[in-house]
Amino acid sequence: MPELISYDDAIETAYDIFLEMAADNLEAADVIIFVAQFDDKGAAELVETSDDWAQHVGFDVDKNIYAEIRVGLVNEDSDVLDDVFARLLISRDPDNKFCHVLWKRD
Repeated sequence: MPELISYDDAIETAYDIFLEMAADNLEAADVIIFVAQFDDKGAAELVETSDDWAQHVGFDVDKNIYAEIRVGLVNEDSDVLDDVFARLLISRDPDNKFCHVLWKRD
């Protein structure tokens, strides 16, 4: 098995993918809100990989190889990422590039 990319690199990759695809996959109002508030409240964070990914991607997700990154805005009062614009599943295997995004749906 190849050496996996770091979690920090997975977060950076997920955020780059999010930025590239956000305008095409989010409501215009959400893009405006995210851009306006990102400097103060924006975050991309690694979370425990949820068990629901298999139903979205069609295969069992190995939590050692795949990382879940959430991108959104942090609640100033609780420091919790509570306005999630996207959940991304990223492969940390450099030989098997994979990303699946679940976008915010109102």
